[in-house]
Amino acid sequence: MNDKAFPIFATCLGGCLIGLAPIFVRFSEIGPSFTGFYRFLFASLLIFFYGIFFQKIRIFNFKELLIVAIPGLCFGIDIAFWHSAITMTSVANATLFINTAPLYVCLFALVIFKEKLNFLFSIALILCLSGILILTMSNSSFSGDLYSIGNLLALFGAFFYAGYLLSVNKLSAKYDIFNLIFYSSLFACIPLGIGSLLELDNPFPQSYLGWSNFLGQAIFVQIMGQGLVVFGLSKIKPQISSLLLLFQPVTATILGVYFFSETLLLGQFFGVIILLVGIYFAGLSERLNREG
Repeated sequence: MNDKAFPIFATCLGGCLIGLAPIFVRFSEIGPSFTGFYRFLFASLLIFFYGIFFQKIRIFNFKELLIVAIPGLCFGIDIAFWHSAITMTSVANATLFINTAPLYVCLFALVIFKEKLNFLFSIALILCLSGILILTMSNSSFSGDLYSIGNLLALFGAFFYAGYLLSVNKLSAKYDIFNLIFYSSLFACIPLGIGSLLELDNPFPQSYLGWSNFLGQAIFVQIMGQGLVVFGLSKIKPQISSLLLLFQPVTATILGVYFFSETLLLGQFFGVIILLVGIYFAGLSERLNREG
C-alpha cells in the first residue's frame, strides 16, 4: 500500500473500530456519561504509562495546554450527547446522526478557514448525506418522543464532533499524534465527568465483565480507533476524513442488527450502498487533490 492510500485506509479502519462504541455502551452496566468517562479515563492511564515508559509524554505550558484541550473538550461533549442518544434511539440512528458532522466540517472549513470544495467532493458530500437520510427514514424499529429526543441529542453531538475533527486536523501540524491522543483523552474526561454527576446511577459496574467493557473501549475504540483517525486527520483534509469516517455508522448499523435485532430494511441497504459510493468519491477526491 502506497503512502497516499494508507491514511485513507487508516481512517476507514479507525471508523470501523469506533463503530464498536455503541455496542459497548448498550452492554454497559452503568449510565452513558459514566461509561464515556471510564472509556477516556482508562485510555488516558494506558497512554500515560506507555508514554512515561518510552518517554513520549510532553509537558506543555499553560497556554499550550489550553490549546491542546480544545479537541478533548469537544470530543467529551460529543460523546456525552452520543452515549445518551444511544440509550434513547436505535444504535443505527444515534450513530448516523452523530455522523452528520461532515456537513458542519464543510461549513466551518468554508466560513472559518476559507477552504474551497471541489466538484467531486461536493458530489461525495451529497451522496453521503443522502445515504444517511435514507438510512434514518427507513428505520421503523423505534418511535415516540424519547426516540426523537435521542435523534436530536445525536445531532447536537455532531456539532462538537465536527469541532473535534477540525481542531485535531489543525493542531496535528504543530503537535505529534501521540500527545494529541493523550491530551484529547484526558480533557474529554472533564465534560463527561460533569455529565456523570447529573446521572442518578451507580457510578461503578457490578461485575468483572462491566470493568472489561471499559478496558475494551479504551483499547479498541479510543487508542486504536481514534489513534488511526488522528493519524488520518494529520494527513488528509478534515472534509475528506469526516466522510471516510462514515464507515462508523455502517459498522454500528450492522452490529446493531446482529446484537440487538434492530430491523434493517431494504431502504437501509440502499442507504448503505449510497454511503459507500460517497465514501469512494471522497477518497478519489483526496487522491486527485494530492496529485494536483
